[in-house]
Amino acid sequence: MAAAVRAAGCLSVLCGLPAGHLWARQLFLNTFPTTSILAFKTAISNGLDALPRSSNQTTSVHCRAVYCRGRHSPGGGPLSSPGTRGNHHYASLTHALQTQCCIYSPSSWMGQQYRPYSFFTKLTADELWKGALAETGAGARKGRGKRAKKRRRKDLNRGQIVGEGRSGFLWPGLNVPLMRNGTVQSIAQRSKEEQEKVEASIVQQREEWERRKKIKVKRERGWSGNTWGGVSLGPPDPGPNGETYEDFDTRILEVKNVFNMTAKEGRKKSVRVLVAVGNGRGAAGFAVGKAAERMDAFRKAKNKAVNFLHYIERYGDHTIFHDVSLTFKRTHIKMKKQPRGYGLRCHRAIITMCRLIGIKDMYAKVSGSVNMLNLTRGFFHGLSHQETHQQLADKKGLHVVEFREECGPLPIVVASPQSALRKDPEPEDEVPDTRLDWDDVKTAQGMKRSVWSGLKRAAT
Repeated sequence: MAAAVRAAGCLSVLCGLPAGHLWARQLFLNTFPTTSILAFKTAISNGLDALPRSSNQTTSVHCRAVYCRGRHSPGGGPLSSPGTRGNHHYASLTHALQTQCCIYSPSSWMGQQYRPYSFFTKLTADELWKGALAETGAGARKGRGKRAKKRRRKDLNRGQIVGEGRSGFLWPGLNVPLMRNGTVQSIAQRSKEEQEKVEASIVQQREEWERRKKIKVKRERGWSGNTWGGVSLGPPDPGPNGETYEDFDTRILEVKNVFNMTAKEGRKKSVRVLVAVGNGRGAAGFAVGKAAERMDAFRKAKNKAVNFLHYIERYGDHTIFHDVSLTFKRTHIKMKKQPRGYGLRCHRAIITMCRLIGIKDMYAKVSGSVNMLNLTRGFFHGLSHQETHQQLADKKGLHVVEFREECGPLPIVVASPQSALRKDPEPEDEVPDTRLDWDDVKTAQGMKRSVWSGLKRAAT
């Protein structure tokens, strides 16, 4: 209040005008007409004599803390006489009004309450969203409402442009560039037609967003109609250095809900996703992604899998080099090399991974545990440790030959040693140390029968 009184005294001394009325925290000067802040500042800069005076128009000056300083007389008296219209008076007043005053036209003569803060300005956006989403509280800590649909945070700034409004003002640095042709732009306003076009484009953009929300994306069918297994997620996202993976594809192998028991929240649910990626030319990998939301887990898994790629050697770009039999924990996998045109006769997860690798002909059988993670890890471990024909030739120092049905008894040399050829042949054991599969033995001897052959059916 004292600051406003001092401001009124300074105005009367500087301008040679009587002080206005003081209502609560508002200072009304009857000598100034209703005008905008820009026009008022311009008028103050050019001189107060240029302002028209009217008895029925008022301008309200809302002063926070104004200290008008000017030249005092040598005797410590007030400022120079009101009749003197020096530029330093107007400069001092203009600076005070520009920095500490807010000029507006009052709607009534009644005093208005002014609050420098409110409930929304005291709390941060994160604190307000926590209250709206009920992320905290005794109920959340005790696990209440776990089966209720979780409310998600919305981006209220989406589609909003800082500085845009219904009046169509152009503010340099906000909704228009600050500099143009080497000069700083001034505040301007769009024409009525341009403003209507801008508002129509914003409305059309928001309607497009709402339409996209309602569209249900029809995903590709996987192994079955109601599971995520075998569904394609597309290529991984581009890397931080601009690298792209357009030739890769991502397939889901398993989606599983997992829970973690915590002291405050109880059973905390998460989604664990196992995916495999590959380009169909030997480069493939797999990874596990975990998140609270399913789509976040998909994104994490496919972007992580592309960082752990294996290069799988293929014979003739269609099959493996040799038969592989392995045991990974409790999972037993047996893979056999097959001729061209045989196809893939394997577990459905192995078929999906073979297509990502680029293997077209192979037989595989899985026994024991069918845990998907152990199956995937064992499959990639067995294929990545294959011994190619060239590696076998260099290891033995001999030619590696292959017998094919189309060539009869004539062998075909598929690899030769890069070093000197060994003179003596590979010694053969009297009794071959070969690990046989009892199912293969029974099939070769014709002893394998159907499991339903001895079933007794009830008489009809």
